[in-house]
Amino acid sequence: MFERYTEKARRVIFFSRYEASHYGSPEIDTEHLLLGLIREHKTLYRWLPKTDLKTIRQRVDEHSPMRMSIPTNVDLPLSGDARRVLKYAADEADRLSYRNIGTEHLFLGLLDEEGCFAAMLLREGGADAANIRLELVEIAKQQSMPGIHKSIGGPGYGAASGGTIEIHGVPRNAERIREAVQRCRMYNYHWDKRSWTNVDIVIARRTGKVSFNLRLADDTENFDLVKGGWKKDHCFVCRWELFESPNETDHGTGYTNGHDWLCTECYTKFWERPDFFSSSYSDIT
Repeated sequence: MFERYTEKARRVIFFSRYEASHYGSPEIDTEHLLLGLIREHKTLYRWLPKTDLKTIRQRVDEHSPMRMSIPTNVDLPLSGDARRVLKYAADEADRLSYRNIGTEHLFLGLLDEEGCFAAMLLREGGADAANIRLELVEIAKQQSMPGIHKSIGGPGYGAASGGTIEIHGVPRNAERIREAVQRCRMYNYHWDKRSWTNVDIVIARRTGKVSFNLRLADDTENFDLVKGGWKKDHCFVCRWELFESPNETDHGTGYTNGHDWLCTECYTKFWERPDFFSSSYSDIT
């Protein structure tokens, strides 16, 4: 499953397994991926202006139950959250038209798994996924990486499947966008335009994991109700961040079916214009 990973990204997985063993964890969780990531690629601290390795490790120490360490020759599985992080990392690489999955995509994958402990630590450290994506696009342009602004001939979906679509000023892999739109259209959803507001959540005291089932808060011994604790969401199609903001309407307003969200640009492009992929548009390149 790691064929597309760069050498650095593979070492992150190795270090993550080591960290999980050190904490005596029966599985590799997101905090172990985070520790492995910053151990391997220390320059990623430029995306964490409010924290450092010592602080992150201290927070993981406080979060982790006391266990005997596990020998490093014992194979450890990935937790469900960690498996999703790896999937999100692949999605991030595809959306940004990167051929290989690198440490930067693992970083974004951790942020995409918003309810996990590692994502909380990254947000506390000042990580901003939208700015990171823009930086990666600029780096890719400068290095002339294949797939960014790929030139293709001919209009319509046939062209889009090999090129990019610019959404919020960022070129996205057209095939991946088309797949997300198709999944979105599997059901005849009604999308209602709304301002995004912070959502109440419940946090399990023992694990720190998040739930939207507010009835769990009745179990006050094991769960804490956090008013407005869910502060961000993502567009179902392009992963654009949505958060409570009266000033930044692009981030503060979207369309929802009660569960998922679409940013205003994706709603206009792909829901109001259902023939987008079968027509010729100048923004497919």
